[in-house]
Amino acid sequence: MGRAIIMHIDEAPWIRGGAPGKGDYPEGGGQLVGDLEKGPWVHVNWLPGGLTAPRHSHDYSEVMYVLEGGFSMGRRKCGPGTVVYLEANTQYGFDVWPEGVRFLNIRQGLASYTEAGQDTQNPYEEL
Repeated sequence: MGRAIIMHIDEAPWIRGGAPGKGDYPEGGGQLVGDLEKGPWVHVNWLPGGLTAPRHSHDYSEVMYVLEGGFSMGRRKCGPGTVVYLEANTQYGFDVWPEGVRFLNIRQGLASYTEAGQDTQNPYEEL
């Protein structure tokens, strides 16, 4: 028999940082709907305005869906309602707009993080 996970994103547990305005989280925060190790992996991210995500890649394909605010990937502006699909091992980075961004990040499971020119790491190793 299969399983079902039904959860409102505002009720998802915080696995990184915390809610905007409810603490000092210069790198933002993230909530998780699903199972960190086994998947599915639906990460609800928020990032503060002005943050730059350096060029990096993951070993799983992913879909990003912008809920609020936005970011720019090169000349492409990604505001509310934008869907971004990135195949596994595609390098990308983005610049968060001044108002910040809140977006869904959907993968089949926990992905590695490889910043351009750096060693691959598990971004949740300390959890």
